[in-house]
Amino acid sequence: MIRTLALFLLVTPLLAFSQNQEDFSALSVDPALSEGADSVLRFEDIILDFSDEGKLKTTIDRIVTVYNKTGLRDVRAIAFYDNNSKVTDIEAVIYDLMGDEKEKIKKRDFKDYSAVDGGTLYADNRVLVLDYTPTRYPFTIRFTAETTSETTAFVRPWMPVSTYDTGTQYSRFSIIHKPEDSLHVKATNFEGYDIEVEETPEKTVWTARNLAPVTSEYKSPSFDKRFPRVKAYFDKFYLAGVPGIGGTWEAFGKWMYNDLIKETQQLDAEVVAEVQNLVKNLPDEEAKVRAVYQYLQDKVRYISVQVEIGGWKPMPAADVHRLSYGDCKALSNYMQSLLNAIGVKSYYTVLFGDPDKESLDTDVVAMQGNHVILGVQLGNEVKFLECTSQQTPFGYMGTFTDDRDVLLLTPEGGKLARTTKYNQEDNLERIVARLKLDVEGNLEGDYSETSKGIFYSPKIYLDTKDQKDLSDYYYENFSGIKSLAVSDIKLQNDRDKVIYEEQLKLNARNYASKIGEDYLAKINPFSWSNEMIPPRYKDRKSDFVILRGLIRQHEITFEIPEGYKLGAIAEPVALEEDFGSYQTQLEVEGNQVNYTRTFKLNEGTYPVDAYENYREFYKNVVREDNQKLFIEKL
Repeated sequence: MIRTLALFLLVTPLLAFSQNQEDFSALSVDPALSEGADSVLRFEDIILDFSDEGKLKTTIDRIVTVYNKTGLRDVRAIAFYDNNSKVTDIEAVIYDLMGDEKEKIKKRDFKDYSAVDGGTLYADNRVLVLDYTPTRYPFTIRFTAETTSETTAFVRPWMPVSTYDTGTQYSRFSIIHKPEDSLHVKATNFEGYDIEVEETPEKTVWTARNLAPVTSEYKSPSFDKRFPRVKAYFDKFYLAGVPGIGGTWEAFGKWMYNDLIKETQQLDAEVVAEVQNLVKNLPDEEAKVRAVYQYLQDKVRYISVQVEIGGWKPMPAADVHRLSYGDCKALSNYMQSLLNAIGVKSYYTVLFGDPDKESLDTDVVAMQGNHVILGVQLGNEVKFLECTSQQTPFGYMGTFTDDRDVLLLTPEGGKLARTTKYNQEDNLERIVARLKLDVEGNLEGDYSETSKGIFYSPKIYLDTKDQKDLSDYYYENFSGIKSLAVSDIKLQNDRDKVIYEEQLKLNARNYASKIGEDYLAKINPFSWSNEMIPPRYKDRKSDFVILRGLIRQHEITFEIPEGYKLGAIAEPVALEEDFGSYQTQLEVEGNQVNYTRTFKLNEGTYPVDAYENYREFYKNVVREDNQKLFIEKL
């Protein structure tokens, strides 16, 4: 009966496609879906069949018309497999502009690649990929695949709009399961779209029709907050054949701790004694944890090792100690094992690592995340440690892991928490420069820069550069200053206070423009250019998001040469908006100008009708940043 139902689900929508289309011709696509698009998803039918206990059978039938090279990404003619899953069937058929079949590509013709990056020591993940280079556009491709897996922990989400600049004519997504296995569903962003849902005790089907393409916009909300999405999960599941329990985060976290983590934390007695001896004379728990964290950073390096239970089970702590390497799971687990040896409570912590602050979806109790860190209980506070980096200071998160919902694993069960948030006043970039202009119009002086909060993390790798690479870094950073030379570069990385200091001397020939015997010179050599102005849209559709508040300050002392005087100087500027502010001050003391400039952005989501004002704000900042001094010959 289930097989009959699956066949019916597969055939029925394809018949509907055939009835509504003359053929596979690109000429038959509705212009409302194709205009300005890189591709159009003509037809898609995805069936996830969980009806066989501990098994997942996935069938995909997708027809895409591709209009240009960018649209090739939307074909998605790939199939993953590993030791616990296999690709039972895969095929692609290529059609030309008129819809005539040109080529059929069988399974043996797909490229078989390792599905891991170059930083991975070992993993069993592989992927079959269609290797097809079209000779002309547009063309249409039909891709079909069938896979089976012993992992049911990951219910792939459905997004009928998968990328920007692609239209969707028809997309259908079905989940088949045993009636006694309750399916939990979270559907978001359906408003304004033609989407139907059919539910029975053993299946749920979503169907979307005629979704027009949408173009990416600067600082728009994240993709999954803008477009329809379905996430689903079951209370019971299998991970590479191993049964798991969900239902609540507490139960789910307890299962992860007991089945994936607990048995991997044994260390040899001599290692335990070594760590205990390391911290025996330290005054408090934080000092002890800092010492052990430094021990970790000095000893190990990051190498991805994706093995055992789908890559979710860390390699044993004893192996990490012996080999001195591991991935995020292994190194966080090793650090926890070291802290267990000195009696400090800590939590293996699962999260999404990315600069866009993606949180675990707390409404979906399921396998989530792509990264692991360690939370350490210090008094009433949990300090989070990034265990994959040998440069990151104790307790520092940076933009890869800051301010997002995460899952802590404890013997008692899973607990949701939130990582460190850096507020506006924490995120400071402060430039101080003492500059002097000579009678030839050349500029020289001292420059210092202080970076805190989110501005700290891009700086920590400057220590690894030689003097030439450092000089090149500053030449690129100060590209607006012509004929620049830098020297005497000094870097100071205060890992305890998490502050980065840069100091250098700079010299710029012919910095000032000569006008007869007078000069014209920018007061702020570090001013912003037009490249900082956000892009213009004739008809913007989305709100805009400022993910993190910040402050950028410039304090410049600008000395003019003897025998010259200052002409009229610009008035102070004060720009104030909901999303940010900008202020300047100029004070003249003899032949010296003291200039201060403070730029602030305020975290938040702002309405689409405020975007043009946001853009105008940046235009004004750039204009005011580039104010010039008129320097007259006496």
